[in-house]
Amino acid sequence: MLKILSIFAALSFVFTSGAMAQSGGGGKSGIGACRADIKKVCGDTKPGGNRIATCLKEHVADLSDACKARLADIAAARKTCGADIEKQQCGTKSRIQKVTCIKDAIANLGDECKAAITAVVTSKK
Repeated sequence: MLKILSIFAALSFVFTSGAMAQSGGGGKSGIGACRADIKKVCGDTKPGGNRIATCLKEHVADLSDACKARLADIAAARKTCGADIEKQQCGTKSRIQKVTCIKDAIANLGDECKAAITAVVTSKK
């Protein structure tokens, strides 16, 4: 059950907008490697409207190597899975609806996409 929850937590970060970073993530399956960086460089940024993601992009030079690597892994998975997400008609939904849509369609995602999700979920970064 915990593994399934980890997968869905990772899905929320992989397939939703970068604004999900504003929650600070959750351990290995989220964006936990960036929690301190988000507080440090974007702590005064009001959540919502993709503002945290924009802040992180503007301050990428100030991020830790671990955070940069984590964001790169997530971006790679997002790119790998983009076509699969569109094929499942999940791409135009709201953030919460998108995660639910992808969760429901996970069996129909391509092998490369599943591997990318697994890489994000199992990453120790």
